[in-house]
Order: sequence, then C-alpha cells, then structure tokens
Amino acid sequence: MKILLIEDDIDLNETVKEYLENFYDVICAFDGEDGITKAYETKPDVIILDIKLPKINGFEVANEIRKFSNVPILFLTSLDSEKDVEKGFLSGGDDYIKKPFSLKELKLRIDAVLKRVYGNIQRIKIKDFEFDLENLELFYEGKIIHLKPKVAKLLKFFIQNKNRVISKNEIFDYLYDFEEPNEASLRTFINILRTILGKDVIITIKNRGYKFVG
Repeated sequence: MKILLIEDDIDLNETVKEYLENFYDVICAFDGEDGITKAYETKPDVIILDIKLPKINGFEVANEIRKFSNVPILFLTSLDSEKDVEKGFLSGGDDYIKKPFSLKELKLRIDAVLKRVYGNIQRIKIKDFEFDLENLELFYEGKIIHLKPKVAKLLKFFIQNKNRVISKNEIFDYLYDFEEPNEASLRTFINILRTILGKDVIITIKNRGYKFVG
C-alpha cells in the first residue's frame, strides 16, 4: 500500500517515514502545494496530512484533494479544539490524530482505515508476482507457484518487515516452533526465494541478518 505523508516538520517527517517504510511505500511532501500535486500524481492509498502547512493549510489541501480523489485522509495535528476536529472531518478527513502520538498508534489507525475502506488486503505485489498473505500462496500471471511451507512462511515474514534488517534469530523464532533452528536450511529457503523473485529482493547484511526490499 502507498502512503502519502504531508508534514512540514522535517524531523517528524523523517521519523514517521522511517517507521512506516517497514510496512508501506511512503511518499513525502513538506508543504500543502506539493502535497496536492503528489496526491494527484501518485494516487496514494492513504494520506497523512498535517494542518499547519506552508503555502496551503491542511484543511484547504483536503478540500482540493476531494475534488479529484476519495482517498482516506488522516489529519495529523496539534490543533485539538472541538471546532478544529469538526472542521477536519467536514473538509473530508477520515480520522484525526493529535500530536504528540505514538508511531504504533499511527500504524494501528492507518490499518483500521485501510481495512474499513479497502477490506482485508490479502494479496501483495512483488515485482510481477502476487503473494496471498492469508493462504501463503505465490502467483505469477495468475498461476500458482508452489512453495514449501517454511519458504512461504519466510516470505510472509519478509513482506511484513519490508526494508527492515531482520536478524537470523528473529527468523528462527518465527519459522521454528519446537524444531531446532537450522542455518543451512535458512540459507536454502532464501536462495529459493531469490531464484524465483530475483537476487535483488533479499539483501544479506553482514553480521546482522537480511533485508527484504522487494
């Protein structure tokens, strides 16, 4: 899923972007004008929108975006009066998150909006492939590619932790319940995924683990 973050505070923008990139593709804008342009050009699945923005404030940005899109909008702001909250919803907002906030809360609210608007999203695109997160099935051009259970489970774990370095111990904890973790088997599983999806989708980070960038 694609998130557009419109926030003029550079540090906050970077912090939120860094966190959300573990779960979504994130596009950033730092003022209202650029936010409207990127909303039109990139067609995001959700917009996180600050209100106190340079050039055009968040309420006006939401009004402009509503002229060409029904994309869910989550207002992110320090304004917390009842009047401001009402104005946010009236200008097309779907949720209102008050600063300061936790990144986990933001993620939960995004997921809730995604589920409400788009339903349960089960298939994730990886290049020209699709992966069904619920049934652990990989598809190419509509045809299923059969994966061994642990390979499919590993792919799901990589997808859920995209762009984050994952240690071998984290993978072992996820893949193995009562069995003894096997490093040779893990290397085999990763080689299978690289062979199917491309060598560039899983990066080995020396002495740290792996990063899925697919």
